[in-house]
Amino acid sequence: MSKKFSKEPIRGMDDYYPGDLREVNWIIETIRDVVERYGYEEYMTPQIEPVEIFAAKSSDELVNEQSFIVEKQEGERLILIPELTPSLARMVAKKSQELKKPIRWFSVPTCFRYERPQRGRRRAFFQPNVDILGEESLYADLEIFNIVVDIFTEFGATAEQFQIYYNSRRFMDSISNYLLEIDKNKIPLVYKALDKSDKMDEGEFEKYLIDTFQDEIIIQGIFKLKDAKSVDELLRKFDNIPEEFYKSEGYLEITNFTRLLKEANLSNYCNFSSGTVRGLDYYTGIIYEVFDTGKENIRSIFGGGRYDDLLSLFSDDIITGTGFGMGVYTLSLFLKTYNLIPEEIREKDYTDTIYIASINEEVSSYTFKIARIVRNEDFPCLIDYRFKNLKNQLSRANELGVLITLIIGPKEMNEKEVTIRNMKTEEQKTIKRDNLIEEIYNIIEEFG
Repeated sequence: MSKKFSKEPIRGMDDYYPGDLREVNWIIETIRDVVERYGYEEYMTPQIEPVEIFAAKSSDELVNEQSFIVEKQEGERLILIPELTPSLARMVAKKSQELKKPIRWFSVPTCFRYERPQRGRRRAFFQPNVDILGEESLYADLEIFNIVVDIFTEFGATAEQFQIYYNSRRFMDSISNYLLEIDKNKIPLVYKALDKSDKMDEGEFEKYLIDTFQDEIIIQGIFKLKDAKSVDELLRKFDNIPEEFYKSEGYLEITNFTRLLKEANLSNYCNFSSGTVRGLDYYTGIIYEVFDTGKENIRSIFGGGRYDDLLSLFSDDIITGTGFGMGVYTLSLFLKTYNLIPEEIREKDYTDTIYIASINEEVSSYTFKIARIVRNEDFPCLIDYRFKNLKNQLSRANELGVLITLIIGPKEMNEKEVTIRNMKTEEQKTIKRDNLIEEIYNIIEEFG
């Protein structure tokens, strides 16, 4: 007996049966509809890139521990893209002088992460990305926040179900510089520590800080940064704040952005969070995580932020950008938690499909001619190839939920006619083939 292989896909990856894929496509199309309202254009990149462009700006953990690396020949290491931003930067850098700014682009790649599969995490996943490049002002960040809120509310979600927790890397730089007096070269370690904080208990986190900084003042300062819910709450934890801090780029950025959110009536959906820093090294300005705030599924859904110097990997041009990558799988868990995916999405709608039932196989060639006429008018058309037992064919048409069935027998073929049946009223009549399309439209207009 020959060996039988496993019916399961590779661990952490998924098969998508038609119903599954209809659900995924519905989610993606809803997102696409929203971003296109804001004037964003779709683009596409390869799903494999040189590992160097990710190692240079993404985190070491992402590249060395969570990525699929391909090495077909010595010295050429390729990576299945774990996220999209470096690829986007490469594309923009290639034509940066030609592209009109600001650039509003979106894409829906399949990304890959070699990590332990669990609820909300897969090794291959669809991840819509939305970015605006070449707009330096905070209005670009505000536009991205508007898009995020519009996407969630388009699905029917409310502010009680999701929140955008935001912060600013520049603000955290100012805190680290003026209040913690941390050496500039060590500031990335602050981000790394805060990013890990929610994955450790307090004892583990304290040990990690001691091993990393070996300075009690810095350690206690980082503890203060963990979970403040407003800028004022955070600053009240520090004594003797120098006047220079209030004039710093970081402080002005976070306070101005908070004001913009209020003026745009987005405050109900957004909260400052000092512990939000994002794990990727290329972020420089406003950053954020979108969270499910319910009790059943409390977790981050996705995140994003501003990056100012990513193009420097590829050219001397300096183009700032801001945007996010949103995993469809994680988003679908959120939507299912609140019953925001209609059940009928998974079922194929055959309402506008024309079903052809034939009396016998002798009329098959005529049946194909009729099907061609129907399809040329852009109507989906199904032919029942059983060519017998009309009752069973009509029963199958009813099961699918079609509105119109065409019945073809020797008489119809010889007279160049077709019998058209309204499955809703069960009325049928025989008409000339040349009148078929007009009659289809009449039935659809009245009953479709």
